[in-house]
Amino acid sequence: MEQEEFDRLVSEDVKNLISPEKADYLRMPSNQERWLKSLTKLTKNLDEQVEGLKQDEITVTQNMPSHLITEYKTESDEKRTKIGRFRFYVMQRSAEAERMIALGEDHQDPDLKLADFLTKAITQHHEMMVEYDFEPTPIDRALWKATEGQWMFAGIAAELEDWN
Repeated sequence: MEQEEFDRLVSEDVKNLISPEKADYLRMPSNQERWLKSLTKLTKNLDEQVEGLKQDEITVTQNMPSHLITEYKTESDEKRTKIGRFRFYVMQRSAEAERMIALGEDHQDPDLKLADFLTKAITQHHEMMVEYDFEPTPIDRALWKATEGQWMFAGIAAELEDWN
C-alpha cells in the first residue's frame, strides 16, 4: 500500500471510519512501526495547523476592523477545539501503537499473528511471481489486494472466464 493511502487509512482509523479488517491491518506486527510513524506525522500536521491558526489570528486581528475580529476569533477557537479533540484521539492511537510495539509479538492477538504470517506469505508469493516472470491471474491480483485490506474477489468470476 502506498504511503499516502496508508496515512489516509490511519486518519480514518482515528475517526473510527474503517472496517475492523482494515483496523487489524494497521495493527499487524509488520505494520506497527509504519502505523506509529503515520500517527506521529499526523500529530505534527495537527500541531502545524494550530500554529498556523495562531499566526493567522495575529495577522488578521492587526488588519481587520474591530467588529469582525470577535467573529474571526470565535471561528478560530472552534477550529482549534476541533483540532485539539482530534489530536487527543491521535495521541490515544499513538499510545496504543507504542504499547503494541513495546510488548512485542508475544503479546499479540493470535489472529493478528496469523494475519501477519499470511500477509508475509502472500507478499513472498507476489515477489516470486514478479521475479520469475509469471503472469498473474485475477485471483493472484485479488489475493495481493487482500494484504492491503481490500476484498477484490467479489465479481471476478466473469474476468476468470475471459482470462482462460
